[in-house]
Amino acid sequence: MWGIFLESVVIFKNYMGYHENHFLVGIYLFALLYLWLVERDKRRRAVFVYAPTLILLVFFCPLFRKVFVRIMEDSETYYRLLWLLQMSIVSAYGLIKLMGRHMRIGLLAACLMVVACGDYVYDSEHISRAENAWHLPQEAVDIVDMIKPEEGRITVLVPADLIYYIRQYSTDIELPYGREMLVSRWDYYNAMYEAMEAAEVIDTPLFVELTREYPCAYVVLKEDRKIKEPLTDYGFSVYGQVGEFVIYKDMTL
Repeated sequence: MWGIFLESVVIFKNYMGYHENHFLVGIYLFALLYLWLVERDKRRRAVFVYAPTLILLVFFCPLFRKVFVRIMEDSETYYRLLWLLQMSIVSAYGLIKLMGRHMRIGLLAACLMVVACGDYVYDSEHISRAENAWHLPQEAVDIVDMIKPEEGRITVLVPADLIYYIRQYSTDIELPYGREMLVSRWDYYNAMYEAMEAAEVIDTPLFVELTREYPCAYVVLKEDRKIKEPLTDYGFSVYGQVGEFVIYKDMTL
C-alpha cells in the first residue's frame, strides 16, 4: 500500500509540474487552506473546499487506486482525476477572497505569488514567436497557398513536421494520414506513413504506387530526404520549393 501511495505522490508532482515550477501547486494549496479557515457560505464551501479536499484524499488513497485500475483496466489515466480539482477556479476564488478581506496585503501577496509562478514562455523549446496571424509556421502557410485548388479539395502528402499545421490553415487540403500516426503508443499502421517516414531511404516505385492509390496530387519532401530514385523519373515534376521543403506535382493526375 505504501508503494501505491508513493506512486500517487509522483503522479501528483508530475501533474502539478512540481519539478519545473512548484509555485502553482503552492498557490492552490494555500487558497484551499485559506478557504477552509474563512469561507462561511455552505454552498461555496461545498464547491471550493469540501469537493477538492475529498478528491485529494481519494486520489492518494491506495485502496481507491487499486479499485480504479481494476475497474478501468488502465493505470495511465489515473492522473485525470486531478482534473476535478479545478485548480484555476479554487486558486482564483481563494486569492480574491484574500484580497476582499485584506485589500493591500492580500493584493500584494496575490501579485507576488502570480509573479513567482510565472515563466518567460519563449524559454520553452515547445513555444516560439508567432510568424503570422494564424500562429502557424510560415512555411506551412506558404506551401498551402502555393498548391491549394481554386475549388474542391486535393490530397497532399507532407512530412510529419507539417501534419499538425496544414489542415489548421486550410480544409481544402486532405492528408493520407493524420496525427494518429505520430503517437507511438496508439500503434496505428499506415502503409503510406511507413513508406514516407519509417523507411530510411524511400523506395521510389512502392512510394509512387501508394501516393497514386489515394491519389496525392502533390508530394512534399524535405530537400535532404533520402530517396532511391528521383520522383521526376516517375511522372512528377518539381512544382516549387519553400524553405527546406520541395513540392512535387504528380503530372499523371
